[in-house]
Order: sequence, then structure tokens, then C-alpha cells
Amino acid sequence: MSQLTGAAVQKSPRASLQRVDEWGLLRGLSFFAIVMQHSLGEFIYRADILYPDAAAIAMLYHLIRYGTLTFVFLAGAILFYQYGRNDRRYAPVLTKRIGDIYVPFAFWTVLYWILTKILSKQPLFASGDWPAFLQQFIAPTYGYHLWFVVMIFQFYLFFPLFRSAASGIGRWTGSGNDERAKFGRIGLLIVLLAIAYGWLMYLSYYRMPEWQTSGLWKTLLDYRTYEFPYYAFYFVLGGICGTYLEKWRAFVLKMLPWSTLAFIGMYLWMNLDMLRSSGEQINLNYSTYLKPSSFVAVTVQILMLYGWVLLLQKQGGWWKKLLALCGKYSFGAYLSHAMLLTGIAVITRDWLFPGWHLLVSVLTALIVASTALLLCAGLSRLPGGRWLTGGAGRGKRKT
Repeated sequence: MSQLTGAAVQKSPRASLQRVDEWGLLRGLSFFAIVMQHSLGEFIYRADILYPDAAAIAMLYHLIRYGTLTFVFLAGAILFYQYGRNDRRYAPVLTKRIGDIYVPFAFWTVLYWILTKILSKQPLFASGDWPAFLQQFIAPTYGYHLWFVVMIFQFYLFFPLFRSAASGIGRWTGSGNDERAKFGRIGLLIVLLAIAYGWLMYLSYYRMPEWQTSGLWKTLLDYRTYEFPYYAFYFVLGGICGTYLEKWRAFVLKMLPWSTLAFIGMYLWMNLDMLRSSGEQINLNYSTYLKPSSFVAVTVQILMLYGWVLLLQKQGGWWKKLLALCGKYSFGAYLSHAMLLTGIAVITRDWLFPGWHLLVSVLTALIVASTALLLCAGLSRLPGGRWLTGGAGRGKRKT
């Protein structure tokens, strides 16, 4: 999903921005994680699945929960890296992002509407369908993965507010010549923000479903998974990465042993919590993003993965080249992958795989991911292909 988390870099009158290769690798990893999540979700609820297979799928599921939220992190990193200074004009960037993000999203939204109607053997536009159709461009349901485009685009819309807030905070943290004190203040602010965000996750998961509301408040609560404040911590964390890139790299490498241990601990806890909560039938919904334990697990996983990706960046090899290529075409592939997965699901839903659901779901994910990437690469080369893929692969990228 490179178009969601990157934009063409423009030269600053003061300095030329350097390419940040590890962000492309993280995009590739995150795209694979998202496709795998959706493939696992397709097979885990089938009637013929055995409990050991379902438990194994849940364990793999918790290894790849970082995908979507890493894209939020990358959006913050790239926006602050490229446009964090108040002297950089942002209006042309926003206009470009509408063409690169929202136009392809709108096109695929229509395609998913058509596909859903065909599969359900309904007319494309029955009486009273127009409100539901228009809703798909604000709160999509027919393309179950398109909610993310709506949510993350809000960060592009409100980025000037984030930048203004960061500028004000920067004047406080940057006062004086003591660099250690400066980063100590930044660390304190992150800890306070994490506590506040953890409290929001607690309310979202344990309390908000019980709140009795009506009108606008009910709508805001019902659609909170579409709203950017519920993902803002990852965006701010990415903003710190993009603003203090070299310091960030040194930090994640120094913390790599500890972040890895922390993730292992959270991974074990998440599996125990799901198995204990699900009972006889595994339910992946117990590991929603808007949950305190998911917040902690994904945060330490992002720190861990960033460190490992930096090491991979230094080592090179075919795995690095593969991830970089996947990151290049990830947005168009993200938009199309659910359609490909649906096509496979329609064919295989009557097939029985007792004892083989884990293997079949992994193979399905690999087929879907590779096909979606090839499809995006092909579409991007057609005249007007950028309106389908967001300009994937167009020109040289700095991030």
C-alpha cells in the first residue's frame, strides 16, 4: 500500500531528502501480513475445521497482526519526513493524494459493489439501494478491507493540525542545548500518550459497547473502527520516526533484544487470551485492533520489525529485493486482493479440508498475494492505470 504511506518527494530549497529503503521493506512485509490475515479469516470459520487447525491458525494470526497498523505508522513517518516543516506547502500534496488514493478507492468500491450483487444474485440497483451504495464511499462494507483507506485518508486531511501541534511541542522539547534532556522530554510525552491511548483502547473494547447513546454519538461509536483518533498513536509514533530518523534507527537497534522479548511475551499472552475466551470455537474477533493488549503487542512488534528490517537492509539478498518489489506495488495489490480471495473462496467453500486448513489458508494467501501484485504491476502499465493502482511503480521513489 505504498500510495497510502508515501508520496513523491519534492526537493526542499534547503536540503534534498534521502531515500529511506527500510520503509519499502516494511510496506512489503505489511502487505503480506494483511493478505495472510484475510486468508486465515476465510478458512478458520469453516464447518469442517478441526480444533487443532483452528488453534494453529489463531497462533499464526497473532504473528501478523502488525500489518494494518504498520501502514498507519509509515504514513506518519513519511508525512513528517517529507512535510514536517511548516515551510513546506501541503495543499498540492493533499490534492495529489486524492488522485492517488481516493480515486482508485472509489473505482474498486464500485467493483466490489458489482461483485457482491452478482454473487448474491441481486440486481445491481434495486429499489432503495442508492443510500447503501453512497455509504460505500464513506463507510464501505461490500469491500471489507476498504475501511482502511477511508480511515487513513483522514490523517492526510488533518495532517496540518498534527504538524502544527508537533511544531508547538517541538519548541518546548527543543528548548536549551541539552540533547539528552530534549529526547527525555519526547520520551515522557510518548509515555503519557501511550497511557492515554491505552485508556482509550480500554474504553473502546470494554466500555463503549455498553454505552447507551443515540443520534450522532451512537453513529460515532458504531463506526469507531473507521475513525482516525482510534489509530492516532501509531501515526504519532511514525511521526517521531520520520522527524528524528537517525536517532530512531539507533533506538530500535539498541532496543531490538528487548522489543523481541516483549513481543514474545505479548504473543504468548494473546494466544492464551484468545484460547481462553473462545471456548470450543476459535473467534479471531477477540483480537481486535481496538483492544489494550493488541495495542501493546503491535507497538512492540513494530519496534521489533523495524530493527530486523534495518538488519535485513544491511545484509541485502533476494528477500530484500522481493520485499522492496512488493512494497512498490502494494496499494493496488491491497485494493484487489480481497476480490481474488473471494474468487478462490467461492470455488473452495464446498470443499473439505479436515486437518489441512492451516496449510490451505497459507497457500491461498501466497497465491492471492502474488496474483494481486502481478495484477497491479500490469494495470499500472496501462494508459490511465494510475487511476486503478494509485500510480504504483511510477517513476523513482525516495521512500
